[in-house]
Amino acid sequence: MESSLHRDPLFTKKLTVFILVTFGFTWLCWLPLLLNKQFAAGLPVLPGQFYLGSFGPLLGTLVSVRLPGAGGFTAWCRTAFSLAFPKKWLGLAAGLPLAYGAAAILAHTLITGSAPDMRQFGLTSDLPPQFGVWMTALVWMLTFGIGEESGWRGYLLPELHQRYSLFTSALLVAVIWMAWHLPAFWFNESYLGMGFSVIGWAVSLTYGSVVLAWICAGSRWSILPVILWHGIFDLITASDQAAEVMAMVCSMLVIIHGILLMRILGRRGSLPPEQ
Repeated sequence: MESSLHRDPLFTKKLTVFILVTFGFTWLCWLPLLLNKQFAAGLPVLPGQFYLGSFGPLLGTLVSVRLPGAGGFTAWCRTAFSLAFPKKWLGLAAGLPLAYGAAAILAHTLITGSAPDMRQFGLTSDLPPQFGVWMTALVWMLTFGIGEESGWRGYLLPELHQRYSLFTSALLVAVIWMAWHLPAFWFNESYLGMGFSVIGWAVSLTYGSVVLAWICAGSRWSILPVILWHGIFDLITASDQAAEVMAMVCSMLVIIHGILLMRILGRRGSLPPEQ
C-alpha cells in the first residue's frame, strides 16, 4: 500500500531539501540570464552559465543523501553509478534516441524537400562554434546528463518508487522536472516563443520521464544508461537545425514509446529500489 507522506517525516524532509536545493541552485544560476534577456540588466555571467544550472539536481541529491538516516553518499554512489546491470540497457539507451533521430532526419527530408545539413548535425549556438558534434555530445552528457539524471532518476525516482508504482513515480518526477525548467522560458532561445507548443513539450517531457524510468529500473537503478540516453537525445533535439521538424518528430516518438510503456510501469508496485 502506498504510504502517505505525512506518515514518513524523513521522506518529507528529504524531498523538501532536495527540491529547495535543486531549484535554488539552478534558478540562481539562471536568474542573471533571465534579467539580462528580459530587462537588459547587463549583469555579468560566466561562460556556459546556462549549463552550470544543470547541476542543481546533482547538488540537491548530494545534500539530501547526507541527511541523518538518508543512507549516505557512498551508498547512493554505489547504486547510481554501478556497472552491475544487464548491458543491453546501454544499447537500448543509445539506440532509442539514435532511432528517433534517424526517423526525424527522414521526416525532415520528406517535409522540407531537402535533407538536413549533416555538417551542422547536433551543433548549437549555445556552445562555441569550434565545438564539433562529439564535443557537443560530451558537454550534454557531462552537464544536463549527469547534472539532471543524478537527481531525477538517480535520487528522486527511486525515493518515490518506495511509496508509489513506477508509473506514478515517473509522473511525479515529470511534474517536478517541468517546474524546474520554468525560468528557461524567459531567456533560453529553445523555449522562448513556444506559445501553445509548450503543451506538446510538457506531454513529451512527461512520457520521456516514463521512458527513462523504464530504462533506469531495468538498469537496477544505475543512471549510466539514462545519462547516455539524455545526452544523445539533447544532442539531436536541442541542435539549431532541429528547432522545428526534427525536434517535433523525436518528441512524438518519445510520447508513443511512453504510452506503450504505461501498463508495464503501472504493474510495478511500490518496492524499495534494492529489492
